[in-house]
Amino acid sequence: MSHPNGRSRVGGSSSSPRRARPALEGLEERLLLYATLGANWVYGAKITYSFAPDGTSVGGTPSTLFQTMDSRISRADWQKAFQSAAATWQAVAGINLVQVADNGQAFGGSGNQQGDTRFGDIRIGAIPLDTATLGAAFAPPPINGGTLAGDIVLNSTTPWTNVYYGARDLTTVAIHEFGHALGMDHSQVYYADMYAYYVGQRQSLNSDDVAGIQSIYGARPRDAFNSNGYSNQYWYQAMGLDPLRSNLNQIRLPNLDISYPGQTEWFWVTVPSSNSGKLTVQMQSTGLSSLTPAISVYDVSLNLKGTVDGTAYGDTATITVPGVSAGQAYFIRLSSSSGGWTGAYGMQVNFGNYAMTPFPPPYTVVASQVGGPGGFIPMTADVGAEPDEDLIRIGDLAGNGDALTVAAFGDRTASWSAFAAPSPTPGAPWSMANAQNASAGWWGGSWISVNALDDALSSWGRDGDDAFPTFGKQSKVQRRA
Repeated sequence: MSHPNGRSRVGGSSSSPRRARPALEGLEERLLLYATLGANWVYGAKITYSFAPDGTSVGGTPSTLFQTMDSRISRADWQKAFQSAAATWQAVAGINLVQVADNGQAFGGSGNQQGDTRFGDIRIGAIPLDTATLGAAFAPPPINGGTLAGDIVLNSTTPWTNVYYGARDLTTVAIHEFGHALGMDHSQVYYADMYAYYVGQRQSLNSDDVAGIQSIYGARPRDAFNSNGYSNQYWYQAMGLDPLRSNLNQIRLPNLDISYPGQTEWFWVTVPSSNSGKLTVQMQSTGLSSLTPAISVYDVSLNLKGTVDGTAYGDTATITVPGVSAGQAYFIRLSSSSGGWTGAYGMQVNFGNYAMTPFPPPYTVVASQVGGPGGFIPMTADVGAEPDEDLIRIGDLAGNGDALTVAAFGDRTASWSAFAAPSPTPGAPWSMANAQNASAGWWGGSWISVNALDDALSSWGRDGDDAFPTFGKQSKVQRRA
């Protein structure tokens, strides 16, 4: 288009105007706030954990988990903190966590990477650690390839509590360390459970935690009765099970799942002509998940005939309705109870006189990979080499993992040191105020630690130099286009 005076809009004579060259606009850099270790358990369908008995060697130091916790919290309550932590991660991801016994073999001994019958895939112990360290967890396979993978070590000198009144909340730390044991790294989100520092009580997952664990194991799956357009959430959607009844007048239904809190599964059955005069229903999560099962049985008019709730994570609930007659129909409602709101389970219905056989746990054995990729990290290190911030050394044990430390609130040294940092290099608009506003490490008018300040500088592209090597060198913030 020409200008009214005969000149083009770009000026000059009436000759053809110059064409503007198209330019590609670069995609803005975005921070991936959660981080993962690039590792996961081969069989997420059943990941076991166990409490190491006192005296178990952890790098040459006897564990005092039971003595430490029993002195501050009742045994039922401190174990419940870990059980709740396991169930918290299970509730949002395609994994099941199961508590098993522990025979007390030394941490890091020979054995299977996963599915070792002597102890859990994730073992929990406690020994004295550095004062500022609350706990540490070794990364899962393949980063650590033997029995040490996923193991958690707590600081036995920490003033643990299960209520937050100035001491250290055990449930918060348990959730954090289970996150590492499952493959999560530290998050840049202040309110995430996987935030690098302990900054107070965090007994539920942040959306950032959920996104991170689901990037590893996927979302919690639905079972066959609640996928591909099917649902048995309500009584009028109840699934009939009579065709599945065996010649022993029993029904076995494996591979079921309560996939979200508040979900129910409804089924209906008819009493066969040959029966024992009673209806027994069993809901088993023992050996399968951390679900706390709950059963209710109703007649065809929805009159409640009986109900029972499990009492523990990974329990088995059983209910018997006496006086049943051939041809009568009953509704069975399955759900979950307080604590273990989600998880895998199996159901059995018995009209006969023979005992029901429990469902076996899934096969999860993976042999050790010590010495190969993902094996243990050697104890030796070159003199003067830059330390690996992910290397955990406990006595004669070493492996990749992460530690949770207490945030140094009010540490003005970190704030003052900011002004000793080198001048920003040319780049995107930056100011210390913007870094403070964008960083989870700026809290209450100061940086919570030198590393927090360092992370903020690095995330804005302000790398350190030889004169000021502290800043801009440590950040784990991941960038993506």
